[in-house]
Amino acid sequence: MDFLYFLFGYIGIFALVSVFVMFSGASPFLSNISDKLKGLCLKIVFTLVPGVVIRSVTKSVDYVFNTRNHVMQLVFVVLVLGGNIIFMLDVLPLLYIFEPDKNHIFFPLFLLFTNAAAYHLCAGTDPGRVTSKNAAMLASLYKADGVLFKSGSECSTCRVIKPARSKHCKICNQCIHRFDHHCIWTNSCIGAGNLRYFLIFLVTLMAMIINGAVMSSRAMVLVVSHLKIMESGYWDPYTGQVQPVTFPVLIQHLFMQQPRCIFLITSLVMLTFLLGLFTLYHIYLLIINQTTNERYKLASLPCDKQSSLFCNNNSTEHSAILPGESRRNGFKRCHDMHSDENERNFGLKNEGLVQSGHSKPNNNPAKTTDTKNLDSFYNRGLLHNVKEVFLPWAQLKDVKQIKPRNPEIRKPKKS
Repeated sequence: MDFLYFLFGYIGIFALVSVFVMFSGASPFLSNISDKLKGLCLKIVFTLVPGVVIRSVTKSVDYVFNTRNHVMQLVFVVLVLGGNIIFMLDVLPLLYIFEPDKNHIFFPLFLLFTNAAAYHLCAGTDPGRVTSKNAAMLASLYKADGVLFKSGSECSTCRVIKPARSKHCKICNQCIHRFDHHCIWTNSCIGAGNLRYFLIFLVTLMAMIINGAVMSSRAMVLVVSHLKIMESGYWDPYTGQVQPVTFPVLIQHLFMQQPRCIFLITSLVMLTFLLGLFTLYHIYLLIINQTTNERYKLASLPCDKQSSLFCNNNSTEHSAILPGESRRNGFKRCHDMHSDENERNFGLKNEGLVQSGHSKPNNNPAKTTDTKNLDSFYNRGLLHNVKEVFLPWAQLKDVKQIKPRNPEIRKPKKS
């Protein structure tokens, strides 16, 4: 049963790392454990590994994840091709042996080519580069909420007035309209111009992984059923007797006969969990018309008596986020605690959210934002939100200014 220990250990380590990567930021307990593990690993690495190797690895990691390059694109292509090659060589022959009358090749190839087309469009389409020529036009698409995005703010690098919902990407060194995140797998930013292709890419990739896991598992089930493995027995070398086949013994036997299929099924099942959460998260953002960048900015809003609109100087016990509470929950808690104190007047100053004490209310609607509805500021209903993603330039007259044929990617200046 050495294989089972190895397999379960592999699954356990994969799941443990995944939990820490995905949830450590939202849980103080996991965050503390993660920090301790990182510190322990660093001590071991710096003790055992020579400095030259550490510096080389650091430079390589910095190059791969903090610059525009094709490394992760090649990794993605290799992973997809490797999985499909195993599927073609090991899974399809078994399916055609036991079910020769069914077409087992059309749907996997359809998903593969659809996903490849979406990947190509996502990586090759201009994500919505903001330039001096189209900045004013893009600014007409969304209003600034006054908190996350302020009207008239200038990008210190591009020297353009940034439209609402845009952000300067340090890796691409350009401002992207409706910036979501920079994707290392596509080697491009995800913005208004290619978000629709990114969503199609995620959904088709998810469908391809689930279909591969189902068909591979189906092939193993057909092998077990046809050979009647569960109805047979095996000779136990420890007892010297014939024992009935159990599930662990069955997995061990299948791994010895079809090792690549078993590892393919295991990997695809784990990827289904991870990629499924990521895909559902982006579908949720589509429904509420938000971006990853906006969710991050909302979670990073300050909540202290010096800089937050929602924390009262006279109530210092409520001015800080409680231990064990995420920053976003603390932000919402501070707002909820003071929502019933509408008699107090607060204002928005030019330099940010500053409490104005007992000053007069700000009657200028252009500078006043209902911060209670920051979460749904750009949410205009499901149909309108979907239209904004899949037809991002529908409200613009001159689309040619938004989609240049050869978008220029400037290299970051060395400081």
